[in-house]
Amino acid sequence: MKTVVKSIAFFVLMTCSFQFSQAQSVKRVEIPLPSSNSELFTIPINDQGVLVLSQISKTNFTLTRFDTNLEQIWSINGTIDGNLDYVKHCYDGKNLYLLFSRYRSNVYEVIKVNIGPGFIEKYQIMSVDRMEVSDFQAINASIFIAGMVNNQPVILFTNLVERKTKVLPSALKSQAEIQSMELDTSTAIVNVTYAVGTRGKNYQLVVKSFDEDGKQISQVVMNPENEFAMMNGKLNLVSDSTEVMFGTYGHKNSIGSSRGPTSQGIYFSKLLDNEITDLKFHSFTEFKNFFNFMGERQKEKQEKKIQDKKEKGGDLRLDYRLLVHDIIKQDDKYIMVAEAFYADYRYNNYSPFGAFNGFGSPYSSFYNPYRWGYGYYGLYSPFSSYYSPWGWGNRYYGNQQTFDGWIYTHAIVAAFDEKGNLLWDNSIEMKDVKEQKLSEKVKASVKGDEITLSYSNKGQIFTKIIKADKVLEDTQSAKVATQLEGDKVKQTTSDAIDYWYKNYFIASGYQRITNDNEGGRRNVFYMNKISF
Repeated sequence: MKTVVKSIAFFVLMTCSFQFSQAQSVKRVEIPLPSSNSELFTIPINDQGVLVLSQISKTNFTLTRFDTNLEQIWSINGTIDGNLDYVKHCYDGKNLYLLFSRYRSNVYEVIKVNIGPGFIEKYQIMSVDRMEVSDFQAINASIFIAGMVNNQPVILFTNLVERKTKVLPSALKSQAEIQSMELDTSTAIVNVTYAVGTRGKNYQLVVKSFDEDGKQISQVVMNPENEFAMMNGKLNLVSDSTEVMFGTYGHKNSIGSSRGPTSQGIYFSKLLDNEITDLKFHSFTEFKNFFNFMGERQKEKQEKKIQDKKEKGGDLRLDYRLLVHDIIKQDDKYIMVAEAFYADYRYNNYSPFGAFNGFGSPYSSFYNPYRWGYGYYGLYSPFSSYYSPWGWGNRYYGNQQTFDGWIYTHAIVAAFDEKGNLLWDNSIEMKDVKEQKLSEKVKASVKGDEITLSYSNKGQIFTKIIKADKVLEDTQSAKVATQLEGDKVKQTTSDAIDYWYKNYFIASGYQRITNDNEGGRRNVFYMNKISF
């Protein structure tokens, strides 16, 4: 395999690429959009501040760093090869890495950003041809790129110092999918979760861990239990000797269905020397608050069905898909947040890529609907049937049915003891939340025994405060504060909340604002510093 890695260095250009103002009463930055084709991405880097990436053309981007007071520190202009799209970023605690690629290409460019002085290096990687990129992680100049080649999962490993690239061996004999690739910065380990097997036969989850040299150091295999199979999984190191593996489980025969795998509940296990212990299954029918998002009459019917099934010695079969977040370790408890979602469709003969970008115009000229992280998958692998709107092995469109976004119904929060027993659960309803990209919408802020659940939607921030299974403050909403007095927000799109540092979060998105006293109309990308 021929591998070429080129390194090109850029120094910071101390030019103010973005004009912005910051009101004294709120922590907010507005970046004017030069056109409706502009795409901007917020990249929080903990107490080092936040960066904004703007891909302003097919060959140019701008990266701007703000401090924790949302004041600009520096701005960099950079170049990329034509027709490459921004894919994903990774921050290893020292440096920021940006991946640019092209659909089914053998060309990848990695931008390494030295956060302090604003110095960037560009690395060009040429490797496996016709690879569909699904994920990206980086640690200490070691690059991991996951994807699919000829319907087989592939992980490319590149050492930027040695300028070498290789394909990591998978040794998976059956059909496999990469569900996730996650970086543990505390141990410099990359964990890759594979779903292995076809249509319910010999289905299992396999988690392979690689060090920063690309060497596999461990493997965990999660085999089905009776009629159930683990649908997805996350591996978290909670102490020097203890790892926790958790995710959703479901009926094995749903794996081969046209809708794809669906979840019955949550499983929880601890790992000691890669051996599974304390494996527990918790059906959503055991949860006290899982069905609170339903209307009262619908909820009563559902609870009656559950009770009737229990009296007959069974468990009501459910049909949910959940997006499971990283676990939160608090004292002797493990706190988990997950969001329920489903795919929405519309029926016509139009291309699904003629979509709406929020300001009444088609996608930008440099937008590639196939690139990772956009269209219909968001932060989750487009090659995993669990996260695909079309089910197992079918990622294509018919002339009549067009995928039209992900609808979120509610999020659950649950606590488990060190043995994996369910201690309590709670939930927050998500009203009218629909996104084109599948991503974690709900954020949890933990202060002692109190947990604040929050999410943004259509220019408003919704919050709910709970204490275990009790509700201290029911869901409240507040509009995202704007820049000037007299502002009227006409439209908000692509709004999200990301955890930043300590108890601070960053809210961002696109807004169309009018103000009769301050120059009429403006289109902006905004960032608001908020705390709960």
